Amino acid sequence: MVSADPKLRSARYDATTPGFVADVAGVSTMNPTFAATLGLAAASALLISPAVRRRAAHSLRGSTFMSSAQNAALTGILYRFKKPEWPAPLTAFESPIDHPHTRFCIYVGGLTDGLLACKYVDKLAGALDAQGWALVQPVLSSAYTGYGCSSLARDADELSELCSHLMAKSRVDALAIVGHSTGCQDAVTLLRVAPPEVRSKIRAAVLQAPVSDREADSLEPDPEGRAAAVAAAEALVRNGKGGTLLTDTLHNGFVPITASRYASLAGKGGPDDLFSSDLTDAELSQRLGHMGTRGQREGSSQAKGYDDEAWSVEPAPQHPGLKTCFAHSGGDEYVPPHVDVAKLSQRFVAAAGGPSQGAEAVILEGASHNCENAQEAFVGVVCRVLREAVS
Repeated sequence: MVSADPKLRSARYDATTPGFVADVAGVSTMNPTFAATLGLAAASALLISPAVRRRAAHSLRGSTFMSSAQNAALTGILYRFKKPEWPAPLTAFESPIDHPHTRFCIYVGGLTDGLLACKYVDKLAGALDAQGWALVQPVLSSAYTGYGCSSLARDADELSELCSHLMAKSRVDALAIVGHSTGCQDAVTLLRVAPPEVRSKIRAAVLQAPVSDREADSLEPDPEGRAAAVAAAEALVRNGKGGTLLTDTLHNGFVPITASRYASLAGKGGPDDLFSSDLTDAELSQRLGHMGTRGQREGSSQAKGYDDEAWSVEPAPQHPGLKTCFAHSGGDEYVPPHVDVAKLSQRFVAAAGGPSQGAEAVILEGASHNCENAQEAFVGVVCRVLREAVS
């Protein structure tokens, strides 16, 4: 849908390119389905509690197509990518237009996010362009309100296919992935399950606000109600009914969600439970041990002492090296007060193999969950990490 506002640049179709060539500002490339979903979500948000509404509003603001405070347009190419067995293609927006770059940084937002998930994304695109990287923003099937009926496994499959698509259509010397919030879980999962030939191209992962959804939920009221909802969801999963929609639970107050996804996000030990502070060092190593060079080259399995084959990683012996940065927000509003972020960040680094294997952590002092008040600082971290990863 093209915006009727003459002050906003609208998308234009160029038949000579594989998709839309667009100046993204305002809602110029918003599709009708998302427009309807966003309208419904906004209306539903008026009916829910102020605490939940504030949390949902953050996500919805991140999902709009307005660029930065300067309203500078983000230009690029919108194209499709698809596996043969998928019923329909997905799309990705690659910036800038007609670049010569052979390095591509994939950006993945969090729950309810889509394009331009955080306000720093347009700044990141410009900084990466100057450093010889293109920025790619996929719209996954879990984007916006789709996450309630999706999973990390599906996200990783879609991201892996995007990587393969990039490798097929362009010369690719290096890939990187930057995840925000739940996008951090996507990045970790991608680097665990993607084929070795895909993972070997991924030289850097920057995890911005790697926060536990389970612990973030503890900040909301009604712990007894949440515990009952988790127990009911986990019971459905155990009985093989994980795809059942929870009729009494709307995640964030307005998103329909299946039992399996709710149990994953709010329960302990599920696929989404990667960053909780109460996980043991062994559990963190299970989940993050592949986020360093040795973990990628050697992989992991039950034979190496892992007690759950679900966390196993196929070796990628030819991997040239992986650099991972856990970028914490010092003022993250979704981190409970009892969590010692500095200590937890060092546990993440150790779980990933330590500095000798390319793992590091930074804490952006006073930064909010989406780094709205630390945009330049975070963009600088990404540029440094990517530069060091390929140097």
